[in-house]
Amino acid sequence: MGFDESIQELEGFAARSQRDRVKRLLAKHLAVFEGQKEAAAQELEEARVKEQKQKAAAPSVKSPPAAAAAAPEGTFGAEKEELNGFLSRSKSGRVKGLLEKHLATFEDKEEEQESLSRKASVRSVKSAASTGAAEATISPKQSFKKHADPEPAAEPMEASLRSQQSWTKQLTLKIDGTGQGMMDDMQEVLDDAKVQFSLVKIPVGSGTFARNKMIYMEWVGENVPAMKRAKQVQKGQELKSLFGHTHASYSMSTKEQCTLDECAKELKSVFVTDSGTFSTSQIKAELEKRIAAAAGSPRRGRRTAKDMNIQEDVVLKEMRKNLGRFNWVLLEPGADPLKLFNAGSKSIDEMHDNLDETKVLFGLIRLGFGSGAYRRNKWVCVTFIGSQVRPMQRGRDLAQRGPMETVLKPFTTGIEVHGKEDATVSSILDRVRPFVVSDDFDKSGVTEEAYREALAEEMKENADFWGDDEEPDFDNDHVAVINSIKDGGDDGLSWGVFSYA
Repeated sequence: MGFDESIQELEGFAARSQRDRVKRLLAKHLAVFEGQKEAAAQELEEARVKEQKQKAAAPSVKSPPAAAAAAPEGTFGAEKEELNGFLSRSKSGRVKGLLEKHLATFEDKEEEQESLSRKASVRSVKSAASTGAAEATISPKQSFKKHADPEPAAEPMEASLRSQQSWTKQLTLKIDGTGQGMMDDMQEVLDDAKVQFSLVKIPVGSGTFARNKMIYMEWVGENVPAMKRAKQVQKGQELKSLFGHTHASYSMSTKEQCTLDECAKELKSVFVTDSGTFSTSQIKAELEKRIAAAAGSPRRGRRTAKDMNIQEDVVLKEMRKNLGRFNWVLLEPGADPLKLFNAGSKSIDEMHDNLDETKVLFGLIRLGFGSGAYRRNKWVCVTFIGSQVRPMQRGRDLAQRGPMETVLKPFTTGIEVHGKEDATVSSILDRVRPFVVSDDFDKSGVTEEAYREALAEEMKENADFWGDDEEPDFDNDHVAVINSIKDGGDDGLSWGVFSYA
């Protein structure tokens, strides 16, 4: 990261900081970077002028640009020491990440200086050798040795970047542990000698207000060296991107922080339900309920129609069956022939996770209630409008509603869903409940319990097709772990811990 980017980032954090002490630290650190930037520019200019003078004085001798290459030894020692002090005192996870990132920057610059010093030394030796032996006769063997010398090192910044890229490429993502229970259980796999990253699913609310909150967690062991810590924390941002959308981040440095109670204290606003209530005992009760329900159930994440390259006509045919292999489908508007966006077999939860906030989509969900002779199916047409759809695109795509609904007919009722937050089981059931009542089916049967019962029957009926008997490899397949946490429903994993080695 260059000085300009570092300064811009520090200014942004300083503007958002709510703590006076942190503001002072960031202001001091900002001044350091600005001073370093000015000093670096001045050194480069002085080195350029000196090099021009040397060339003018002795054009036949190539003097090494020592002034440009070498910076005074220990230039960044004080800054590193100060950063480490800030890091040990900071209680803000965001500030810690910032300080660790800039600590890595200082480490990289010291490596650059060492590289420059070595390069200058090699050039000085070669220059002296060539001057002292100007009149000497070089034998073929000596000539071969001379031309076999290694090429000069890459430019300092390029060398540093290549070194860092090489380091990160050598890292392998490891799965340190998984679980279906409380996040407290993660304490057993947290290692004081590692930097570890976790994805944790925490249920909030119940019934109509039931939601899953995805939390990105970062553990920094007390025995991790500073340079390794800083670089692995940077690498963890790539893993966070792989996790996808999360509702909050939580940093841990002691195992006492790895409890639901401590996490809830820090992230209380995240865990408040849609009804405005908050209760850790309610969260624990819901987790225990899910653990009991998931006992002995298959945990393998099913693939979607897109994964299996199944065409839309096959999907739509299965959608019309009472226990068909697909129970939701999404189509892109205006395509001729029809263009399948995706389809799956795990109903609303899976459809929710496949929605794209930048699109308008038209789809159909087969909702079952009850099982066996008491089962009733209702087909619901869904118009999904992503939260990031631009007005012009929205108008153009919604103009296709008529033709798209014609393709999806017949259906019991239609609803409009605005953003992924509106596409939950409780929200959709509330919306369709008044419209699915018939002579043999009243609205009291439209409950989440009846819906889950029907979905379990469907999944059991089609288990052979989907290969549910195959156990996922949670020891080696990090994608399977992440999918199980995010898409596995109530019987999926609750947490996974990862690290780079």
